Amino acid sequence: MKVSSFVVIIFVLFSAGCIIYVPSDFADDTYYSSYGSDWDMNQIYDYLSPHGYWTRMAPYGYVWVPTGVRYHWRPYTDGRWVWSDYGWMWISNYTWGWIPFHYGRWGYDQGFGWFWVPGDIWSPAWVSWRYSSLYIGWAPIPPDLSFSPGIGVIFRGRTIPHRYWVFTQGRYFNQYNINTYILPYERNLTIMNMTVQKTSLQMQDNRVINKGLDVNFVEKVTKSRIRKYDVVNSGRAESAKIEGDRITVFNPKFSKEESGRPEKLLNEREVEERVERRINSRISDLKEAEIKRRQNQEIQRIESTQQKEVIEMRRKMEQEEAEVRSKAQKARIEREYKQKIKKLKESHTKEKKSVKQRHETETKKVKKKKKK
Repeated sequence: MKVSSFVVIIFVLFSAGCIIYVPSDFADDTYYSSYGSDWDMNQIYDYLSPHGYWTRMAPYGYVWVPTGVRYHWRPYTDGRWVWSDYGWMWISNYTWGWIPFHYGRWGYDQGFGWFWVPGDIWSPAWVSWRYSSLYIGWAPIPPDLSFSPGIGVIFRGRTIPHRYWVFTQGRYFNQYNINTYILPYERNLTIMNMTVQKTSLQMQDNRVINKGLDVNFVEKVTKSRIRKYDVVNSGRAESAKIEGDRITVFNPKFSKEESGRPEKLLNEREVEERVERRINSRISDLKEAEIKRRQNQEIQRIESTQQKEVIEMRRKMEQEEAEVRSKAQKARIEREYKQKIKKLKESHTKEKKSVKQRHETETKKVKKKKKK
């Protein structure tokens, strides 16, 4: 994608937990001009309304909750990752995905789940990364973390909640539908302790770049060559498409007109009730055989990755033992790793217990629907 040569300075104000993107007095209206026509927030409200609920939520203002998503859905899961001239870019499977996965931020509420806070700066993906020799993970940047074009994401002592993270075995990272390989979120805490976090969202040449994962590392763990694509504007409101060596996207300049509001606005309680009904309906509509099949798949993924973690820890122990000569040092290393493996297995037990409890709840809802 070609960008204007004008220098643009964008200030980000962090106020009352709400992110507000404010262009400086030097900002030129031609910024993003090659990205397509301007859109205002009223158009966003109208475009996303058929696909979810709009509500007002302090301190963010109007937020959007998607409805046409599966049970246990998480942002950045239905689609795939590709490497581009903007860094790592998310290609969503949803027709509406060109907006909430590239503008604004995702947050999580215990009452109605994932919600999207509008924003006006385009990014290939607003995510942070975690990785190790076994795993690659990503998490949407929460709406209460500010972004500075000259610095990047500013944490100021905050952390990304463990529930936000999505993990898969590294070898599956470049698969077309990554959701097939994602691990249950009950595994997150253990995997987070085994991975390194890297957040790399920077403004270069007036555009946001996401290079949180080294391409050579990804090629190594996936055992495949990672192809690079050029991002170009499609000029139409549609989902991103890969065409040859290009990714066509629609990323207009957003005019944050605050005078409008969603035509159909629900209060938070109404959203909670409707989301709860949808979740129960999605679970109960599944047949017992289908829910059992899905649960067995989750158990298999959990047990398989847990076993690999123990094997990996024993490999590291043997590697460290090989680097020392004295028996005393070898004995110390062995004691330390035995304790680490013990704690790891205790975490594995807790994970399985949590998953089992969730599975029991799901099964009860399916059986209850069947009796009716």
